[in-house]
Amino acid sequence: MAVSCTPPEPEKQYTSIEGDILPFTTEVAGKRVSGAKVTILERPDLSFTTGEDAHFVFDGIAVGTDVTLVVEAAGFKSTQTATLKVGPKGIHPFPIQVVSNELYELLAALMPLAPQEDRFCAIATTAARFGGGLYVALRQGMPGVQVLLEPAARPESGPIYFNDDVIPDKNQPSTSIDGGVLYYRVPPGDYVMRASKAGAVFSEVRFKCRAGYVVNAGPPLGVMAHVKSPDHSLGVERAADEYSEVTDALCEKTAVCVNEREMSENYKAATIVSCKQHFRNTWAFVDEACAASSLIKEKAKATYECRTASCADNLGEDVCPDQEAAFRAAEEVYAACIASR
Repeated sequence: MAVSCTPPEPEKQYTSIEGDILPFTTEVAGKRVSGAKVTILERPDLSFTTGEDAHFVFDGIAVGTDVTLVVEAAGFKSTQTATLKVGPKGIHPFPIQVVSNELYELLAALMPLAPQEDRFCAIATTAARFGGGLYVALRQGMPGVQVLLEPAARPESGPIYFNDDVIPDKNQPSTSIDGGVLYYRVPPGDYVMRASKAGAVFSEVRFKCRAGYVVNAGPPLGVMAHVKSPDHSLGVERAADEYSEVTDALCEKTAVCVNEREMSENYKAATIVSCKQHFRNTWAFVDEACAASSLIKEKAKATYECRTASCADNLGEDVCPDQEAAFRAAEEVYAACIASR
């Protein structure tokens, strides 16, 4: 009698992903994007329509599978995210920037050639520094980064980097402190974006370009510095400590400041939760094997403490200049350590 020695297939594990739909350029203070239909390209059977908090949740997502989220919302361009692999703890948070139709037309007018949306897509991301995200009023980008697409895009397509004023500038040679970069008139297909800067390492980002879509990988789900393979729920089970207490306070203070200034509850309770989880992931990303890990944590903590003491909504370094300068200097030291490993 023949006996099969084939081991049984491991039981599938399932998890969840959740995040927020945020308007490009007013992610922190702007009105939440309610009524947005969010779907998963790889799971067309699933959809979620956002309420007033613009938060979405998908349960029952198989660990190890790819997810590409698609957003359709009145008044905004059809938007698609990068393609991410789902880790054991899911993806928390999954922030998605959407561009208003009006702003898209203004940006398109700055391009040398017409976008030809019936034939091409646009691909955008942010080269994010340590802690870069969309939930608090801080510069999220790393300057001096260059990116490339594989397969290679035609020279006319980009890269086009955003300047300090968050305006695409074809004469900009690399990322500004904004960190933004785009390609346009990209033929449909699968792409990988890679980034480089002397003394730094970055994660890679995968895109599925489809004609008519803005494919946007906002921070921290785009090109990220100092983390080669980010797990975007790494901090879910991280115990609270002096660092997360500071960023929790920053998230709560941001909500108070925004809602008082806008005279509207734009910054919702769900947004606060996402903000706190974003920073818990950030702290969890720190490679403690680097001697500079304590330095960057302390300097980042000082910057966040300074920001918590202010309701300033500008992104410049004039709010906490000394802390920002020390933070960026520490990041350079930490980057060198990560790059050497």
